[in-house]
This record gives sequence, structure tokens and C-alpha cells, in this order.
Amino acid sequence: MENNELPKYLQSIFYQLFEYATDLECKLLLLDEMLEVGDNREIPFLEELENSEEAKISNKAYEIKCALQEKLGILASERERRRLPMNLCFIYDEFNIRPSKVDEDLEFEVALDIMEMEK
Repeated sequence: MENNELPKYLQSIFYQLFEYATDLECKLLLLDEMLEVGDNREIPFLEELENSEEAKISNKAYEIKCALQEKLGILASERERRRLPMNLCFIYDEFNIRPSKVDEDLEFEVALDIMEMEK
């Protein structure tokens, strides 16, 4: 099987090392090493790790991906630079925050009298 037939995230040299790492600290150390010795093949793997259920792995993968892209001179799109890590999308659920209900009887009809004032 040729290397090009594998999904892009499997082409990272760190993939197998990461899969066999036994604890969180080892995985975080591997992520740090990706920044030191990694190349553009690590980017798809880091994108996969951003979806990890472990928040520390997800956040660290995002940080390393951004730093590696900067190191390699790969510009992230404007949309991607403004994007927040995936775990922040669920913060409302985590803290059981619900949006308030809209009171249909409540109206804010504000007259802009200041625009009609004499000068």
C-alpha cells in the first residue's frame, strides 16, 4: 500500500507513537515534540486531535497546530484564526447555562428625539 493512499492524518510519524502512549503526560510530551521536529504532515493529525474528548489534548493540539503552521510559514485562513477550540462550543452545557426566554409583551420602542433636536 502506498503512503499516499492512507488518510492524511495517518501519514504523520507521530500517529503510531501517540496511539501507543499510555498516559496523558506522554501524549502531551509527544505534542510538544511535534512542534520541534514536525512538518506539514503533522497538521492533519493535529486537526484530528483537536476533536479529542480529552480537553487538554484538544487544546494542546490546537496550540501546536497554530504554532507549527506559523513555524512552517503556512498561513491559516482568517476564518480559522477566529475559530475557537471545539471544547468551548459546549461551555453552556457544561455550566448548565440556558438562554433566557423572550417576553413577547416586552417592547423597547425608543424614540430617537436627539436626532430631531435643534442645533
